Formats: sequence, C-alpha cells, structure tokens
Amino acid sequence: MKIITLLTDFGSFYPAQMKGVILSRLGDRASEVTFIDIAHDIPPQDVRAGAFALLSTARYFPAGTIHIAVVDPGVGTDRMGLVVEGGGQIFVGPDNGLLLPAACSLSAIGGPPQAPQAYKIAVSQEILGTGHGPASNTFHGRDIFAPVAALLTSGKSPASMGPRVRPKDLNFGAARKTDQGFEATVIYVDRFGNLILNMRDLPAFPVSLKGIKLKAVRTYGQARRIEPLITLGSHGFAEIAVNQGNAAEAFCLKAGDRIELEEI
Repeated sequence: MKIITLLTDFGSFYPAQMKGVILSRLGDRASEVTFIDIAHDIPPQDVRAGAFALLSTARYFPAGTIHIAVVDPGVGTDRMGLVVEGGGQIFVGPDNGLLLPAACSLSAIGGPPQAPQAYKIAVSQEILGTGHGPASNTFHGRDIFAPVAALLTSGKSPASMGPRVRPKDLNFGAARKTDQGFEATVIYVDRFGNLILNMRDLPAFPVSLKGIKLKAVRTYGQARRIEPLITLGSHGFAEIAVNQGNAAEAFCLKAGDRIELEEI
C-alpha cells in the first residue's frame, strides 16, 4: 500500500481532479494507493502557512510516503517544479520554499541533519501522458505534480524526474531576545485563532503582549475562560491563545506580524 498525501489552498473540488489523474495513471494498481488529505483550506497563496502545516504533519507518516503540496502563487511562471527526498519520504510541488522545512525536519530525525536531495521536474511526454497537450498554465497540481506522483508510486525514482538542483528554502526565523523581552513572528494562525510563534521554548519569565499579561500554562484549561495565555503547542512551537476565545481577533494580529513579548 502506497500513501499519497495532498496539501493545497484549492478548497473542495480541485483536489479530486488530482486524485483522479493519479488513479487513472495507475490503472490496475490504483487499489494500492491510500490518499490522505492534510488540508485544502490553507489561506490562498500563503506559502508560509502551507509550509508550516506540512512541517507539522509529515513527521507522523511512515517512510515511503509521497506528499503532494501545492500552494503556488507562481504557477505558470519560470519557477521550477520539484521532487524532494528527505528522511525517507518524498515531496512533490513548486520550488517556492513550501517543501523544504518539512523535508529538512525529517532529515534531522534520529541523527545529524542531512540535506534533502532535490530534483527539478523536467516536464516530458511521460509526465503529460499520451495524447495530452501542454500542461495548463494555471493547474500544475493536476497536470504535472499529480502525474509525477503516479510515476513515483509506480517505481520511478526521484532522480529520474530531472537534474539535481538547489531548491528554495523558507526560513521561519527565530525569536530574538531584546532588552524588554522577546521579539517574535506569528508564523501561523489556526482555525481557533491561536497565534503560532517562531519560538521553540517558552520564555523563562512572565511576559505580556500589548500590555496584557499572558499566563504561562501547559494546556488551555489551566487558564480562566477568555484569559490570554502562552503555551507550547503540540507542533513544538510556542503559541498565544485565549481560552475559549480567539487570540488573533483579541490582539488584532495575523500571520507574518512581528510582536513584542515584554518581560513583566
């Protein structure tokens, strides 16, 4: 059984076309594939949010999993398509930084970090399929990345997709210690309005945000209802939340915003 995951900003029906292409290409072997939808509600064109979701999820899949990730504002331009190997898993998608954080994190598990191997997708008739014309300029997920995933599932190696290249990376950065406390960046806002920060540890001292104290807790229920808090989330990053509320709305913040956590 082969696992193929999909992560996109496409919404509901476009991912079905990608799955249909893969199943059609596999023919009699289609029953050997299990599809897992990681997310299709990534904010439109938000590569950073897609990269965070992929980074947070890929580690829970077994070796050999193929991840198709498509958040692709540059679709149809000269940006490359990639196949990336990292930590025993394979990532397929655009060369805009979306794939590298997850691939690098897997490569670092269980030993010294090893750089993922990336290959440019050289679009060929084998990828496009017999009788098909050029790929759509606006839907490489269906016309290039899905066929590539089918070829990989059938036994083709990542190296057979094209030449070795140096891919673009996406760096979430790290929080910076200041005289007042910490300067950090909101890298993701989840559906609960929790603000995920580029911090791997909680501050060692009490902090406030915009003059409001954040209670340091192990879990949300340790705060009172509608009390702002800071905790270490299941993804391994610090997050600011409001128990049974919405921190993004309460603090008027969004992904990409820089914040000051001031020592109290």
